[in-house]
Amino acid sequence: MTNRVSHAAGLRRGLMACCALLVLGAAAPALAQEPAAPPVAFTLPTQPLDLALPAFAKQADVQVLYASNLVKGKRANAVIGTRPPAEALRDLLAGSGLKATATGPRTFLISAQENPVVAELEEVIVTAQKRSARIENVPIAVTVVEGGDAQRRGITNVVDLVDQVAGVSVNYAFGGTNYGLISIRGIGGADDYKPNGNPSVALHIDGVYQTSNAYLGMPLFDLDRIEVLKGPQGTLYGRNTTAGVINAITRGPGQALEGSGRVEYGSYDYTEMEASVGGPVSETLGVRLAVLAQNGGGFMDGAGAGLLAGFRPSVRGVVQTQVPALVDPGRRKGFGDKDLVAGRATFDFKMAPESDLVVKLFGSRDRGDTRQYDRISRAQDATVANAGENNDPYEFYSTGYPTQRIDIYGGSASFSHKVRENLNFTAIGGWQGSKRSVQGNGDGSPYPASYFDANEKLSQSSLELRLADDTGGKLDWIAGAFYVTDDVKFNTNWISYSALTNYDNLHRQERNSFALFGQADYHPLERLQVSAGLRYTRDNAHYVGRNVDHNPWGISTFSTTFATTNPFAWDEKFDDDNVSGRLTVKYDVTPSLNVFVSAGTGYRGGGFDGTSIFTVAETKPFASETVRAYEAGLRWTTPRLRLSLDAFDYRFSELQATTRLANDTNGRANVGKASSKGIEVALSAQLLRTERQSLSFDVNAAWLDTEVLSFSSNRVAEVLQTVGDPLPGAPDVSATASLNHSITLKEGWSLRSRVGVTHHGEESNRLNATPGNTAKAYTLVNARVDLATPSNWTLYAYGRNITDEVYFPELNGAARLVGAPATYGIGARFDF
Repeated sequence: MTNRVSHAAGLRRGLMACCALLVLGAAAPALAQEPAAPPVAFTLPTQPLDLALPAFAKQADVQVLYASNLVKGKRANAVIGTRPPAEALRDLLAGSGLKATATGPRTFLISAQENPVVAELEEVIVTAQKRSARIENVPIAVTVVEGGDAQRRGITNVVDLVDQVAGVSVNYAFGGTNYGLISIRGIGGADDYKPNGNPSVALHIDGVYQTSNAYLGMPLFDLDRIEVLKGPQGTLYGRNTTAGVINAITRGPGQALEGSGRVEYGSYDYTEMEASVGGPVSETLGVRLAVLAQNGGGFMDGAGAGLLAGFRPSVRGVVQTQVPALVDPGRRKGFGDKDLVAGRATFDFKMAPESDLVVKLFGSRDRGDTRQYDRISRAQDATVANAGENNDPYEFYSTGYPTQRIDIYGGSASFSHKVRENLNFTAIGGWQGSKRSVQGNGDGSPYPASYFDANEKLSQSSLELRLADDTGGKLDWIAGAFYVTDDVKFNTNWISYSALTNYDNLHRQERNSFALFGQADYHPLERLQVSAGLRYTRDNAHYVGRNVDHNPWGISTFSTTFATTNPFAWDEKFDDDNVSGRLTVKYDVTPSLNVFVSAGTGYRGGGFDGTSIFTVAETKPFASETVRAYEAGLRWTTPRLRLSLDAFDYRFSELQATTRLANDTNGRANVGKASSKGIEVALSAQLLRTERQSLSFDVNAAWLDTEVLSFSSNRVAEVLQTVGDPLPGAPDVSATASLNHSITLKEGWSLRSRVGVTHHGEESNRLNATPGNTAKAYTLVNARVDLATPSNWTLYAYGRNITDEVYFPELNGAARLVGAPATYGIGARFDF
């Protein structure tokens, strides 16, 4: 039977459709005697309803009749798995205020529900286990931020998740604001900030693993969703996932032409523009283009060099006039502006009925100001580094106002092929690179104790192959292979008044990783699922470099200060392998309630210190960090409520961190053992939904208890001070809550509002932290209102940190990084 989908567009076609529906309605009793359509295997992701209905009709081989204005602006739930078309269509429409009436065995009429008092929560589909599944059926902790919601919350990069997802933090302690370390559940805050390090949180963009923390600044826009997987993910994702995984999935071409354009203006002359368009170009090709531009928004004020203007160092009381005097750049208002443009092109090739190839090309260019640290007041910090600071956290002193240069570019290809019924093949390949030039002092002072000018060049290539039977039978399985190689060159020039010289660190690291993995999900009983997975990984790295003291002023103390020779060079290699796995048991107590327990292992690859290396001890590789993970969870889902409760206990061995080495220099090493345990709860509730309005409530909270169990250092006092301390980047409590309301006004107008509160508990930014390295807890309040018009325009206004709380995401001794003050903005969006 030929597939047909009828659209009533315009009065004439609408009248024709009404006549057809009357005829079909009159014939319904007779048609009802015919046999119903057999079950069909559906693979429909969440998407706009006007795109989902044609896709449903095609997969089910049925007719769906509806008026286009009835479905415009609504979203469809995902439908995955084998079921009768009538049941699948009911699930697809759940929560939309629409209903489907069978007017024949293969024909359905879509109409509005009569006074729907309560509607179901929207179904959430994730690919956390590399196949589509309802979030409540996934036995790991997953937080999902839908793409439209991410845009409304102002999430445009990974760091923006910190105050939007409980249990997620960022640490800038050592490298400044361009070298953030993401932690989840207290794991990751002690990572190596340099670009050759191994992050504990694995970032994936459209299925492609990002090998370096340098990619955390990649802009996220035109998103379908962001998935945050919490806890070790050693089986399906492999190394460097001891804290978890962040998956960002961007939108692709739909089955009909659609797009949007948006412009926004906010506090501190902030502007943001975004546009996207996508749809079929032919029967075999779909294309989507998306762009983003951000400018302004700097809320810091530069006060120049202050008391340090014209300063030169002294040696034994003699001013060194051959050293250039510190310059005063003058005052500058509104420092910290963004200047970013990014674009993405997506091509979807329908190569055959059972084969699909999606190619994505992307690039971004960042020329914004480098965010600056402030310093505590001179009354509390009477050192040479203090240029006369007052108590204003939004004012800083500096000898310059640096602008960063960060370019990220690359492409990916995802090929999927249905080999046969219940057997699917997937291949995902990616290549990308980055060029970065960043400068800074890192201590909120014009005094160049260690002022850096870093230039970095990164490149990576990866390929993952998977074969899976994941159709929801008695036994589902997935098996695959993964390979990634990356090359990092990073050269840093230092002006050091500590060593009275100017010197270079020149580094290059080449790294390769290969893995084989598999997981099986077996249902010995209808309600019982047992899952087991293993992954074998082989890593190797080659690291070469040198330090060169230029001694431009003839007074260098480089060799004595760093206890080294000039030049100092190294050439080292690292090899390791690992087997990690996970065993999970899930039991469906009722159709709406399931519980699970799991035990597993994971690891973070070993490697090399990427900071300034001066001695042989610092060049030696450190071993891989391993974790034993125990988790238990509960998922309860009803039409109006979705509840997740998770408990976890992680034990880490060979913990990687910076410590005092045997020669009493600082370096990355395996410093001991640590634990992280806690409880997380997530609740979504549909409080009210009628034909005109809806009200929902969401809350996500995490309680953490982390501890350093043992610690190795060349200094006994440091050991005694560190054991028993919490891990860095591990707030004891973090939580987000929001109340969401929407109401349909007359003549096609509608109003949507959201009030959100986020709390971030006290946390330190390093091991052996002092009060000067421990940031206090803070609470932020955000609000947004959207007014949708009948002509597809949406006008919106927002406020962030509307209580204007002064808070510090990080304290670093006498330096402090202040969060944004109260900011407000307005914008307009057009959808077609």
